[in-house]
Amino acid sequence: MATMTSDVQRSVRDEMLHAAVGLLDEHGPDALQTRKLAGAAGTSTMAVYTHFGGMRGLIAEVAKEGLRQFDAAQTVPRTADPVADLFAIGAAYRRYAIERPHMYRLMFGSTSAHGINAPAGNVLTLTVAEIERHHPSFAHVVRVVRRCILAGRITAESADDDASVVATAAQFWAQTHGFVMLELAGYYGDEGSAVAPVFDAMTSNLLVALGDSPEQVARSLHSARQ
Repeated sequence: MATMTSDVQRSVRDEMLHAAVGLLDEHGPDALQTRKLAGAAGTSTMAVYTHFGGMRGLIAEVAKEGLRQFDAAQTVPRTADPVADLFAIGAAYRRYAIERPHMYRLMFGSTSAHGINAPAGNVLTLTVAEIERHHPSFAHVVRVVRRCILAGRITAESADDDASVVATAAQFWAQTHGFVMLELAGYYGDEGSAVAPVFDAMTSNLLVALGDSPEQVARSLHSARQ
């Protein structure tokens, strides 16, 4: 009987989380209200407090679910060219943000639900192993940047220096996030018209600044686009 009760509780919790993600994606953060959520999940408003401890806990779990899906969205096929893979991961990152703008904004704190922001933490203090465990969506960038260093495409003292690898990966993350946020706000037009002249060019310039050659970067970009 205990197992059955546990299964029922888990099912209700999962239904509520699924309903919350759907409401967010379709209507934005203002739709994350206890009554709407209960109606969508077919349960009572008290279930928000029973299973999540309130709206703050629910919103944290919605963000976690978004990050799990973000992790899956950035899982692209690995090739022999780590720089091409870096471009591919950047494209997958942008695609997720464009397709899931409300979730993307909530995950990274640029919007809130009823004044409640998703929790955040300082990734620059973490080792590569800790990022793999706790921030798998960022780990995609960390992993491919380390491969770029090992391949000699990015100049660094050592691919085993976690702080250097993470800080370099954070540069790519920062520029990608900045581009995406401006695109979502409408500053770069529609239909991805700014991807080649702004996003790809910016990534290419950063790679060259970090030690790669313009010719190699251009070849890798061409390969990633195929």
